[in-house]
Amino acid sequence: MNNYLIPALIWASLSGVSAMASAADTIELRLSASAQQEVANDQLQATLYLQDRSEQPALLADRLNKGIARGLAAGKAYPQVELSSGSYNSWPSYDKGGKINGWQGRAEIRLKSRNMTQAAELVAQLQKTMLLEGVQFSVSDNARHAAEKAMIPAALAEMQQQADITAKTLGKSRVTIKELEFGNAAPAYRPPMLMRAAAAPMAKEMDVAQPDWQPGQSQLQLQITGKIELD
Repeated sequence: MNNYLIPALIWASLSGVSAMASAADTIELRLSASAQQEVANDQLQATLYLQDRSEQPALLADRLNKGIARGLAAGKAYPQVELSSGSYNSWPSYDKGGKINGWQGRAEIRLKSRNMTQAAELVAQLQKTMLLEGVQFSVSDNARHAAEKAMIPAALAEMQQQADITAKTLGKSRVTIKELEFGNAAPAYRPPMLMRAAAAPMAKEMDVAQPDWQPGQSQLQLQITGKIELD
């Protein structure tokens, strides 16, 4: 599943190093290797928002505040969903003459959960009065740490193979790994977020079907670098 390439820089310099090998007792190299693994996305993040307008800023703020409070209160029924307030903004509207003729505002609720069922239920509940800006599926910290541990042997084996091939080419018989640095496993790509919904005033409450999400997978990559001595 994993394909690894010996860095071109090493091969490009082998002929020059080989000529000096007999004069040097020890050769030092810096090598890098990586391993990749597909991991199921087990975490969901979503943003929902209210957007409204009013001629009175106080009335606008009151409606937004009450709407967000209702949303946060609804989230208490879903203990495995982490709910928090998001951005909150208001701005004036102008008539053709450049005078303020009203106010608009927007307020967000953000949720995060590893329980897809509870998250889907809560999103459907909130969508009765709010708009869904986007949903992001990702790998949780726990799953990422587990994947990192699983990829370490493959990455080290690739580095050892690079070192062995280089040593053989230079006529060296002993390979010693002096230093190792591990990079955190990061997605090779970022799962796309759903497109933002068009802005609209707050709607009357109505039933909303529960979304049927397929979280998919992310490809994680672990990068290691090392200082190698050849004798």
